[in-house]
Amino acid sequence: MLEQPYDVALAYRQSKLAQIMFTFDLAGELDARRVTANCLHPATYMPTKIVRGDGTEPASSLDEGVHATLRLIADPGLDGRTGRYFNGTTDADPHPQARDTRARRRLRDLSDRLCGLAHATKGPTRRTG
Repeated sequence: MLEQPYDVALAYRQSKLAQIMFTFDLAGELDARRVTANCLHPATYMPTKIVRGDGTEPASSLDEGVHATLRLIADPGLDGRTGRYFNGTTDADPHPQARDTRARRRLRDLSDRLCGLAHATKGPTRRTG
């Protein structure tokens, strides 16, 4: 939970890992013929307000990030591909913890508790609608 001491960079990395873990669970719950769920790291240190405000030198252009995002949205070659992690336009391996089903279960249980979802069920198909 990073309550004490708080580290901005570590909190950011943990939040991104959590997003990937949730996306992989979601991909397992959805019919890939109808909708896909994938993760994307569009580019590194694009010249955004956050990067500029931090004083970090951009390493990628906004065009690179936009290109990777549009490809994931619109490339028919990716139809039916779900539960994947992309680094730019490359299908890549995420942090190993993202594939750890027990770690994902713990994250979901904790998230359910923090959100007040008292009757969460076990397994990857608990969400409906």
